[in-house]
Amino acid sequence: MAVFVLYVLSTAIVSHLVRFERHSKLFLPAIAVWLPIYAFLYFLTPRALGILPAGWIATYPGVDVCYGAMVLLLNVHSYMDFFFGINGGFSTSIMVTLLRADAFALNLDEITASYRRVDGVDKLLAWRLPRLAETGYLSIDPITQRCALTRKGRFVARVGALCKSLLGLGRGG
Repeated sequence: MAVFVLYVLSTAIVSHLVRFERHSKLFLPAIAVWLPIYAFLYFLTPRALGILPAGWIATYPGVDVCYGAMVLLLNVHSYMDFFFGINGGFSTSIMVTLLRADAFALNLDEITASYRRVDGVDKLLAWRLPRLAETGYLSIDPITQRCALTRKGRFVARVGALCKSLLGLGRGG
């Protein structure tokens, strides 16, 4: 647990000091640094901590350290989900925009306008569509700007549509 807390603190501090284009460039290298530290600290810590009953002490320390590493990775995954949900969540972004503008200070048109660049392009789509093209999910025709799914994109869209259907989610859900 201590390593997880240190991981969270270190990523928070580094993200304040360095402006990353993609925060995934912070989180993944950070866990690569903290996993060996976790293993080192595990073997450095006394087995019984001086307080644990004999039945709680691991019979196979190698299995125990691997189990602890998996728990650490799952906690890091949850932390990353939380971060990207808050940082990249559109609903949260709208609520922060309203918070900054005071109660009822913006109407629907003003909120929508706050997500448009000076050239009129929607900031959300202007970021997401090129990123989807960059990662191979769609292609954008340089002349007409029309978007089409790639093979990879069609596969992911089909899986997404199936999941939405199985979960009974409507349009946009």
